[in-house]
Amino acid sequence: MLKNIIAAAALCSVLPAFAAGPNLIMDYSFESVNVPAGQYADFTGTQLPGWTATSGSIEVRNSLVGTAQDGNNFVELDSTANSSMATTFDSVAGQLYTLSFYYSGRPASVASNPGFPGGVVPSSSQGLAFSVGSFSDSLFAPTNTTSDNIWQQYTGTFLGTGGLMTLAFAATGTSDSYGASLDNVSVTTTAVPEPMPLAMMGFGLLGLVGLRKRLRGN
Repeated sequence: MLKNIIAAAALCSVLPAFAAGPNLIMDYSFESVNVPAGQYADFTGTQLPGWTATSGSIEVRNSLVGTAQDGNNFVELDSTANSSMATTFDSVAGQLYTLSFYYSGRPASVASNPGFPGGVVPSSSQGLAFSVGSFSDSLFAPTNTTSDNIWQQYTGTFLGTGGLMTLAFAATGTSDSYGASLDNVSVTTTAVPEPMPLAMMGFGLLGLVGLRKRLRGN
């Protein structure tokens, strides 16, 4: 037991910690606009602070056909047809960044999803693509058979190009106004400290040996 405690303390003193940077995405959870509970609002152009509707409109919902993963609001990018949106952030060339966001299939509801058996919208209608720099992917939200969102997190890493970079999302699949949901978008850096000089690591280990001898009375 004592050996384990000493070893853990030595590792904490020798190895530096890793720290994530702040979220670089403005209005990452779409809370900057006031959408009354149980309603939605469409935003075109630059009407949604921090984001630009690059095609069609951005539909922001508050507790309507599902609930948010973070806060009150969330987005659907197939309000009346497949649409897309983008935001920018400042980057450092060669810096490693982590992209994270939550997405969900449209909740099942006979009243909200007429024309679909049991109100269940198939995944073929709920595609979501993203791109940032040379990093991109296309996802399909799993078919949701519940009356509320089942959120899934996507994470990936990419390298900064320097200057402003654009993060874009687009609805794919069937353009039928029954799209996937999006919420809680983040781009963060992970600070990787420079390695500790070998001599300092050796000094820490020697100090550990001396501590163990004193504790044992040798």
